[in-house]
Amino acid sequence: MARKAVAATIASVILFSVLVVANATLMSAQDNLASSTLLASIESRELLLERYSAGSVSVQALAQVQSYLSSNTAECETLAQYLASISASGSLSGVDSGIAYSANATATEARSAPFRASQGDNLTMAAPFSGYVPGALDLQTSISVREAGDGGSVTLVRHEAHILNIPISPGSASSLCDTALGTIAAALSRSPCNSTLEAAAFESVLPGLVEEAAAEGFALTAGWGPGGASCAASYWVTLVQRGVEGVTGSFDWTVHGSGTTD
Repeated sequence: MARKAVAATIASVILFSVLVVANATLMSAQDNLASSTLLASIESRELLLERYSAGSVSVQALAQVQSYLSSNTAECETLAQYLASISASGSLSGVDSGIAYSANATATEARSAPFRASQGDNLTMAAPFSGYVPGALDLQTSISVREAGDGGSVTLVRHEAHILNIPISPGSASSLCDTALGTIAAALSRSPCNSTLEAAAFESVLPGLVEEAAAEGFALTAGWGPGGASCAASYWVTLVQRGVEGVTGSFDWTVHGSGTTD
């Protein structure tokens, strides 16, 4: 009987030990599953937050460029330098659902053929200003995003390059400047020292210039007067691209040029 009791006791201990191990294994598996699910959830939220923050800082940069274009008149003679001087940035930081994030963007004129930008679309918020548009003001944009969730155990770091655009027409403006200034100079030069003939010559070429500018989406105004020197005449041209669609609403972009006959 004693042996049977001992055997029963040993069997009970073994069964209890097996149950403890089984329960511990189950609890560990459940903990691992819960941990994996949490990490997957954090990673998913970080990806969504990355798209939002990258788009937001891009829109900020575009808004700065738009403000510069609308408040600063370009000069025909220095249009290239004017565009090259454009520089804008955007920044964003905060905490969202336990995820600390920061994002930055810098934008400058894209002066050469479009480089191969990052694959995938994480700039939906910047549409339709995301991507290269021939003839528009294309901007080379660098974006950095850093995120940390779950106390820093789940991190996301992205450094990307994109092309953004604002639909002004620098190429058309440059061409119209050259044509208008050259045409007016030639017309005024045909009748030096005779203001009546100069006025008639100016008026004869102006309608054609206005029509040509309108075909390119610009309103053209022009004028002329005495140049100060003997028989010289000064003249000016203003081109306005009206109603350009920007990220903060429509705006006008102005280009001005002037000259003096010999």
